Amino acid sequence: MATTVDSLFQEALQLPEESRMTLVEKLIVSARSYEEVEQAQVSEAQARLAEMRSGAVQGVPVEDAFRRVRESLEVCRGA
Repeated sequence: MATTVDSLFQEALQLPEESRMTLVEKLIVSARSYEEVEQAQVSEAQARLAEMRSGAVQGVPVEDAFRRVRESLEVCRGA
């Protein structure tokens, strides 16, 4: 099975980025646990919004958030 997954992955890498993202989305939605994951994400987003509105936490500018994500991904890739 790994060979099949690896060959599918290699084929998918040949697709344009937009098509790859569409494929990723379809695969995620097709997972049995998708609804549970989606509900957990909604709950987390609602909790974070409540924290922002209450003043318990402060937001950061989007540029800083994206920079932090990029830096974190670079560290993960280097590991």
